[in-house]
Amino acid sequence: MVEALTGTFGPAEVAVLNLSLGGVQMSHPQPVRIGTRAKLWCRRGDVTITITGTVVWSHLNATKSGMVYLSGVRFDAADAQYALAVNTLMRGGVIRQDVDSMDRKKQRLREREEARKSQVRVIPSSEPPPA
Repeated sequence: MVEALTGTFGPAEVAVLNLSLGGVQMSHPQPVRIGTRAKLWCRRGDVTITITGTVVWSHLNATKSGMVYLSGVRFDAADAQYALAVNTLMRGGVIRQDVDSMDRKKQRLREREEARKSQVRVIPSSEPPPA
């Protein structure tokens, strides 16, 4: 995102952090339950986004300004109107395509796997302890 998009997800005030045709990542001050299905609504200038989605993950996150919740919402179905709104926001420079996001995700997964492999594991012995 280049500029913050604020709006609502159901009754919750949200800031959209990451936007795609399949869903959004958003921050919000109050918790939203996983599985919550609601309508996301955002407006920027004359572009309005209205689309229904379901929260698929959510967790509390520390930021410089305090604690906020981060959540991922998967859209039920992106229609042509939504795609046009995203395209208009991108052409207007409000949002930009993040071409490196999958590479960063793959790198984090490799780092986690390496950390997991380097952990010392204690394997219990089947022999009785020495007397």
